[in-house]
Amino acid sequence: MDPLYLFNADVDECSLAAVTGLQACQDDALCGNTPGSFTCSCPTGYTMAQNGQSCVDIDECSLEQRCRPEFGNVCVNTPGSFVCQCQPGFRAQAPACGDVDECLESPAVCGDGPALCENTLGSYKCVCPAGYQGNGTHCEDENECASGAHGCDPNARCGNIIGSYFCQCHQGFSGDGRSCYDIDECAMNNARCEHNCSNESGGYSCQCAAGFRLDQDGHNCTDVDECLALSGTCEHLCINTQGSFQCSCRAGYQLHIDAHTCVDIDECKLHNGGCSHSCSNTVGGHVCHCPPPLLLAIDNLTCSDVRSCKLRNGGCEHTCALTAEGRVRCSCRSGWKLDVDLRSCVDVNECGDFTNGGCEQLCANHPGGFNCTCREGYSVRTDQLSRCQPVCDPPCNNYGVCIAPNSCDCPPGYPGPGCSAMCSPPCAHGGTCMRWNKCLCPLGWTGAGCHTAVCDLPCANGGRCVGPNICQCPSDYSGPQCLLPLCTPACQNGGRCVDVNKCTCAGGWQGARCQIELVQCQRPCRNGGVCAGFNRCRCARGFVGELCETAVTTPCVPPCQHGATCSPHNTCTCPEGTAGLRCQKLTCPVVTTVVSMARAVRRAVRESYVDRCGPLGVQLCTKYRINQARVYLQAYRVGYKIQCPERRGR
Repeated sequence: MDPLYLFNADVDECSLAAVTGLQACQDDALCGNTPGSFTCSCPTGYTMAQNGQSCVDIDECSLEQRCRPEFGNVCVNTPGSFVCQCQPGFRAQAPACGDVDECLESPAVCGDGPALCENTLGSYKCVCPAGYQGNGTHCEDENECASGAHGCDPNARCGNIIGSYFCQCHQGFSGDGRSCYDIDECAMNNARCEHNCSNESGGYSCQCAAGFRLDQDGHNCTDVDECLALSGTCEHLCINTQGSFQCSCRAGYQLHIDAHTCVDIDECKLHNGGCSHSCSNTVGGHVCHCPPPLLLAIDNLTCSDVRSCKLRNGGCEHTCALTAEGRVRCSCRSGWKLDVDLRSCVDVNECGDFTNGGCEQLCANHPGGFNCTCREGYSVRTDQLSRCQPVCDPPCNNYGVCIAPNSCDCPPGYPGPGCSAMCSPPCAHGGTCMRWNKCLCPLGWTGAGCHTAVCDLPCANGGRCVGPNICQCPSDYSGPQCLLPLCTPACQNGGRCVDVNKCTCAGGWQGARCQIELVQCQRPCRNGGVCAGFNRCRCARGFVGELCETAVTTPCVPPCQHGATCSPHNTCTCPEGTAGLRCQKLTCPVVTTVVSMARAVRRAVRESYVDRCGPLGVQLCTKYRINQARVYLQAYRVGYKIQCPERRGR
């Protein structure tokens, strides 16, 4: 070999240091040979020191923020690296703390209700979905219709449903409920209106022509009988027509130009009214007249000479008679006299002469007669109609005599109105005055004026009888006969008043009115309860019951998981192998348990046997029958449990 080559050969300082024990690079620095020299390098997590041969650990915690210290995670530097100590809600995911998605790992963390789980950095929160309201722990349906948070049209009905709402257009409108437009019902078959149809917002209405009214069905029209509704519009007669009416007049009248009033017709101006002699117009007609001694014939138009009482009673108003000469003679009934025309009769005024018709007081004339009447305070006597007698109100009793209007002449002892008896003082409480100062008292009252009450049982303890069997007791007693003493104020807590203002207490109560409770519990209070009265415990928070023996358990929201127990203050007591606020995290594996078990059942089996057979039973035959046998079926009960490894002592 060429000596010059040996002189220029590279020396591997790294290998030489390993053989000789001399360190080319110090500590944990890595040595790398190079032509004519070597280099020192550091592994991950270290940096080269200033001497170029040793390595210094890098404090990643002063540089890295991947542990997310803002959420309480702690970065711990280690030689050549670092570790993150993560808070609950984070999980160590090299090389940093990663957020735990509780919503993904525990879908039921917000319970079985409608609440939704939203993951947050280091935790989670439960929120109510759209259509619900609440704090996320408890969600209830939001009534959008009541709150106005809906999009229904003003002409639509809003109906609330669980988690949402619906819109429905009102009758007479069409649309999807969020937008409704009016339906023109009149455009379709006139909306079944008989006459006129008027479209309205959300509906329609039917109208009738003049002279008609709308029926109760709201569609058909009925003619208005103006002759009944417009009483007095026509002066005489009204004739109803379809949609209107007409006026007409009675005989002797003609309709005025106003078509409502009637004007009298003067028949005498037209052919003298048909009269043979004179004609006189009357309202609605006319009358024919004849000069004496002629009389109006039966046709009321012509005149003829009367020779008999058969024609119009001979012209006499009352009585007709023929004289010996064959002439008509008229006469009048009693109370009447013949007028100057010797045919008609006029009334005789019997009250007009000095005799006053023979009446004692007043005489009242009437056609053909008269009546005797009396002045105020008098009446006509029944036995003598021309005489008057005084009237007394009230009538005179007890053999009294009415001598003037409302004035009685009474016998001794009955000086009252209508000769009634008088009692002084007056009879009270429904008593009846029988005679002078003598009262007939009703049951329960006695005395001169029925003022004294009667009590069948005497009023005791100074009580006073103030009504039939009614005692007015003094302030210290009560009861029908004032026998029950009173305690003022009243005895309390079941105490009984045995004498005036003296109570007998019951159930351990003390004091003048049994108002002081004895603090004594015959059975001790439990769970930190304190005796606060007679057999009455004041329980510590979280316990109830007579002896505070029952713990108050309220459901935890969200509910505890993996068999955890709900404890007071909405906390969960987690079983071994679980952790977290709701014991939702598993710290130990879940193992499957299988328990073998056999179950006995009855099953039909076919079995054979030998029996005699044949016509005479001399043959042996094999027969079959169905029987039941007990069969055991193998079964397994599969379960699951959280199993943590046993902890061994050191």
